[in-house]
Amino acid sequence: MARSKKKTISTEIEDLNLVPIMNLVVCLIPMVLVGMSLVKIGVINVNAPRFGMGQAEPDPDEEKPLGLTVAIAEDGFRLTATGADINTELGETPAAPPAGDAAAGMPPQPGVFIPKNGDVYNYTDLYNKLVVLKDNHADETIVNLTADAKIPFKFVIKVMDAMRFRLEADTYQDAESFTAASPKMEANKQELLWPDVVFAVAKQ
Repeated sequence: MARSKKKTISTEIEDLNLVPIMNLVVCLIPMVLVGMSLVKIGVINVNAPRFGMGQAEPDPDEEKPLGLTVAIAEDGFRLTATGADINTELGETPAAPPAGDAAAGMPPQPGVFIPKNGDVYNYTDLYNKLVVLKDNHADETIVNLTADAKIPFKFVIKVMDAMRFRLEADTYQDAESFTAASPKMEANKQELLWPDVVFAVAKQ
């Protein structure tokens, strides 16, 4: 009888052929670079809300900061301040409470209300009032920004654009002239208005 031959198993490890993978990577790199060149990335400097156990008691001799807050609501903007009477500084009368609250003897609501022009936010009036507050508090740079949960983020960005830099004029009468205005330059740099934006927590 003929003996069957035993099958032998090769234990040698062959080198992987990396050429196809390298060719694929070489082809993908130019595509990624071209795609990245078409993507616009913007960076906005903001500060997160501050949470803590408490704050040290302020020095009574120091001037109290303005504590300006700009709130974005569905019907317009509301400006409030913790360190000054913002209505007096802007020459405004406190906003009247809603009809139901007024009948119950509720006091006027604090702050200055800037209603929409139809369905469009009134960035022009917001800028005009921020300039007045800046002139009264030249050393102040911090403004708290809050918005209702339903407000799209694009409106938050537009408000930040309206408050960061001072424009050529201090007041504008219409949205067209405000939109077409250029930033005011000082020593070849854009003059700042309220550049330090802090995202605040909306309070109901």
